[in-house]
Amino acid sequence: MIEEKKITDIAEELNLLLEEDKEKAIKDYFCSLKLSDQIYLIDHLPKEKKIRIFSLLTIDEKAELIPEVDEYSMEVIIRSLDADTLSKIADSLEIDEAVDLIGEVREHRRDTVLNKAKRAEHIRALLRFGPDTAAGIMTLDFLSLNGEDTVKTAQEKLRKIREQEEFKYIYIIDDYGKLSGYVTPWAILTSNSEKILRDLSKPIYSVPADLDQEEVIPIVTDYDLLQVPVVDEFGKLIGVITVDDVLDVMEEEATEDIQYMGGLRNIESAFFPPRRSFASRIPWLYIKLLSALLAALVVGYFEDVIQAFIGAAIFMPVVAAMGGSAGTQTLSIIVRAIALGEVRYQDVKGILWKEIIVGFYTGLAIGLGTSLIALIWKGNPMFGLVVGLALILNHLAAALFGVLLPVIMDKMDIDPALTSSLFLTTITDVFGFFALLALTKMILT
Repeated sequence: MIEEKKITDIAEELNLLLEEDKEKAIKDYFCSLKLSDQIYLIDHLPKEKKIRIFSLLTIDEKAELIPEVDEYSMEVIIRSLDADTLSKIADSLEIDEAVDLIGEVREHRRDTVLNKAKRAEHIRALLRFGPDTAAGIMTLDFLSLNGEDTVKTAQEKLRKIREQEEFKYIYIIDDYGKLSGYVTPWAILTSNSEKILRDLSKPIYSVPADLDQEEVIPIVTDYDLLQVPVVDEFGKLIGVITVDDVLDVMEEEATEDIQYMGGLRNIESAFFPPRRSFASRIPWLYIKLLSALLAALVVGYFEDVIQAFIGAAIFMPVVAAMGGSAGTQTLSIIVRAIALGEVRYQDVKGILWKEIIVGFYTGLAIGLGTSLIALIWKGNPMFGLVVGLALILNHLAAALFGVLLPVIMDKMDIDPALTSSLFLTTITDVFGFFALLALTKMILT
């Protein structure tokens, strides 16, 4: 990445060249930078300058840069390109990157672009899978051989492979293309040439084409795979997912979970224009407003209690905030465990009891300290008891729903990170207020 102190100088240099309309100088200067620096600049530049600079690049340079820029920059650039240029870029990309690119083209232009692409048939076949599925991130760059072939046949095919191509596994299929196992290039090169590949084949874990991309991650980590074969509903090998693609998925899913838990509907770049950021954020803020109004209704119901004992109002934010914090801790652990495939439904009961026990202990520890503060502040031992009990109850609620909410969301095929945080803070706010005010009414009024 460009050092921050140099960004202004680089931007000024580019602006000067753009103002003087020195196309060759602009291109030479931009292309002299590292790819990471080019990406950084494109993502930071205003819309018009993104388009201007990108238009000066060759097809190969465009193809190298466009898969790496952020979502907003890609959208702006794609809209600025004609169908002929887009098809040429797609032809220069790896098949999985080409599918991603064409998938970002608006539907009314997509057929026009595809009709000009050399690999239109393959791209169309892969576009029918969702972009977030195993097939959506797979590549067609793999080597497969029939199990009845000899090692000698495999050795001959390996010798014909271009040096820049490196296959981690050679997949063994039957006459119908069904995956049966794999062998390594080393095993082929060191085995007797008369041996049958079926006899050398080892079993390998495969994934169905429609599997969610997030579920590929634990398979790679659990089985230490360098590639994951993707099969159709008949077990036929149709592609492979590389480790590089899995790392990209991990980054994407981690970003998505963090932003979802922050209440963002879509993945948002720091460089989105204000209107785009507003559209992404406002729906969840409205939902949060509704949840806040629900908490306000609870407070309004106990208005007489607050008037009679103002100390309850002072400690309401404390009870709600501590419950929310405890719940977020539990929620973060469970969402991560679900994402990595660590938690199965048979584990939920044990995890729930464990978190309830932890919630009781944390509630007791926080409650005792807060009770002492309430006692000293208000000089009323019973009020200290009320505050302590309210904190314990809210920590228990936070533990209960911190486990159940993401599990229920996952069961409903909804990303647990998307709504769990919002619902959890609503629950801990409402329940915390209710517990404190109800206990105050029962014990002190």
